[in-house]
Amino acid sequence: MSRRTRIIAGLTVLCAAGAIGGGSAMAQAKAPEEAHVTGDAWLKYPGDPENPYRRFVVDAHGGPWKFVNGKMVMGAARGTVKFDHYAPDTPGGPSKHHWGWIKVDYVMASGPIAVVSGIRQDDEHGIPPNQKRANLTFYQSPRGHKHDRMGFSWGVVLPQCQQMGTGPAPFSPNTRGPFGKWLKGYTVKDAPLRIPSGDFQPPDSPPDCSFGGE
Repeated sequence: MSRRTRIIAGLTVLCAAGAIGGGSAMAQAKAPEEAHVTGDAWLKYPGDPENPYRRFVVDAHGGPWKFVNGKMVMGAARGTVKFDHYAPDTPGGPSKHHWGWIKVDYVMASGPIAVVSGIRQDDEHGIPPNQKRANLTFYQSPRGHKHDRMGFSWGVVLPQCQQMGTGPAPFSPNTRGPFGKWLKGYTVKDAPLRIPSGDFQPPDSPPDCSFGGE
């Protein structure tokens, strides 16, 4: 099977998944052209029981890919994800806000679940180049925003060599946070995937990634 055939087969599977997860979105005559993920929540990260609170503020719009002169190019989104780790700088000290942010370049949403990907722009601790790609998952619960969930590609997930769109399960539940106040939660609006009808060139392969010494 050629690489182009494998890509088309993969797109067919993704499109079918979108149709199942998105319900009537793909059947509507005026379906949205872009997916959207917006919102703000404190999450309780299970991998850090002493300082579990992480806040993620997302404003992401777009899709997973685009076509330029007949060639598929991965990454067709824009926006930001800002995140805060509320924790002390030293054990036993007072908790402080530690903000960072991600420049978004990829969004895929189907039903209540979305994957958002981008490049970390914060470099407070000297992030190695092969750990700057961040993949995030957002789940908008049908039971209400207090039951929303979110996952991020560091901590319980190996951070090196993340590829665009390979998000983890949304492992962190929404919570009142360190100040006892619910935030608005996350809103996911899906969109049908743009599937080409004719011949196209496949996307470039991602660069090799080294794990050595990191």
